Amino acid sequence: MKKQAYIIGKALSCTLGKNKDTITKEINKLNQDNYLSFLEDKFKEKAFYSIPESYDCQKDKFFGILRNILDEAVKDAKLSTEDKKDLHIFIGSTSMGISIDEQTNKEFYEKKHLDELSHIGYGYIGTFIEEYLQSKYKATIFSTACTSSTNALAYASKLIQNNKIKKAIVIGVELFNKSTFDGFSSLMLLSQNRVYRPFDEKSDGIILGEACSAVILDSKKNKDTDFRYVSSSNVCDNYSETTSNPTGEAIFNCMHNSIKNAKFTLDDIDLIKAHATGSENNNSSEAKAINLLFDKYKTSTDVTALKPYLGHTLGACGTNEIVFLLYCIDKGFLPATLGFLKSEQELKFLPLEKHKKINHSSTILFNFVAFGGNNSSIILSNKS
Repeated sequence: MKKQAYIIGKALSCTLGKNKDTITKEINKLNQDNYLSFLEDKFKEKAFYSIPESYDCQKDKFFGILRNILDEAVKDAKLSTEDKKDLHIFIGSTSMGISIDEQTNKEFYEKKHLDELSHIGYGYIGTFIEEYLQSKYKATIFSTACTSSTNALAYASKLIQNNKIKKAIVIGVELFNKSTFDGFSSLMLLSQNRVYRPFDEKSDGIILGEACSAVILDSKKNKDTDFRYVSSSNVCDNYSETTSNPTGEAIFNCMHNSIKNAKFTLDDIDLIKAHATGSENNNSSEAKAINLLFDKYKTSTDVTALKPYLGHTLGACGTNEIVFLLYCIDKGFLPATLGFLKSEQELKFLPLEKHKKINHSSTILFNFVAFGGNNSSIILSNKS
């Protein structure tokens, strides 16, 4: 008999704050009426959701944020020193430590030191976490574009289910760097209006963000409200390197397979957390996929998008958005889709327009779509 994999600890540092109470308090302040003024305040320098903390250098920022996240997750899970040693480590990111490399390279050309690059590869991130936690195990790094930390979480959960490991920590990290920002700009994917509007007729692109998060998994839960991993699906779409199949079929298949793998129907799903990047292709293809899902099951459920709060945090968006939403559920509500006013033609559903009160328990289908055609869906639940 398979074991269960429970999320017993979680932590998130993002543009809204670095703990559950601060983040959920900020979410509850936000609504469609004050959303634009919130963005104006956030985007005084550039259209990017920044973590509001200052550091002397990129290296201090990267490891400072990472240290805080590890401490917060361990504290939330109530792990002892011995428990930490049993944590298998999984990391999901797109840019890894590019921000550190960029600063090192710049300083090299300014002749401030002799090192052109900080490191070759990103194994040093895993080594840092191993040593900081005093784990007995080597870290595993996932880099599958925007599904990186989602796939890491699904893989770690399956290992626990199949009694291959006892405990795991899954970390998603994505911090600002010029290479990523300029790359998305060159693809003309960034919003020119500087307003995130997923699924809206006025949506004009992505707004990037930075955040770091961690979840700790165990085969035994700490609290009755702890969420468990139910199922997942990963479907590769070979339509294009940078866009999804416009029919939405690959994204539909991914969500549908997760529901089938769980032996659920759509009636068992309380909410779909859409990927909803705001790009024209993702808006259209994911909308069609959700339409197909509702047609398949001849019913519907609530849909929300979280990137208007966090920005698109790329490879870390899996754990970032999962922790973000679980924080909200812990506080008894589902967050609205900010920026959504009027749907594009292909949308046969309305995302949540206001925060919705719930009784602290839910079954959620989280959907993620990545460059390279890597689609992942994962179902988490804290219902008995």
